[in-house]
Amino acid sequence: MSPQRLFESARADYYASAWNLAIQGFESYIKTFPKSDLADDAQYYIGETYYSSGQFREAVAAYDLVIKNYPSSNTLPDTYYKRGLALQTLGQKDQARESFDVVVKNYPDSDAGRLAKQALDRLSRSGK
Repeated sequence: MSPQRLFESARADYYASAWNLAIQGFESYIKTFPKSDLADDAQYYIGETYYSSGQFREAVAAYDLVIKNYPSSNTLPDTYYKRGLALQTLGQKDQARESFDVVVKNYPDSDAGRLAKQALDRLSRSGK
């Protein structure tokens, strides 16, 4: 199977809410094509899949792998933002704030940067 086809198949499973199949597909993609241009996207989608299925600890771990393994990924603004949301849901407000801060400081003009600023404002208003 071509790299593009494997990625698209996994993404189709993601959009169909077939969480386990999506994770298997994205993991297979990364294992088979670790240096491809979409490997970082596949890892990000693993985080998104866990997040969408309510598995927030696993989502944070998957987002952490994007940050660690793909330091120049185009997904970093969204990765840090979604990592912050997952941490916030887990009650880890200080770590969530740190993740949002990275987005606001490094990607202020991105959609994720604007959303992270709003998230920080909400955290500040909640007094936590």
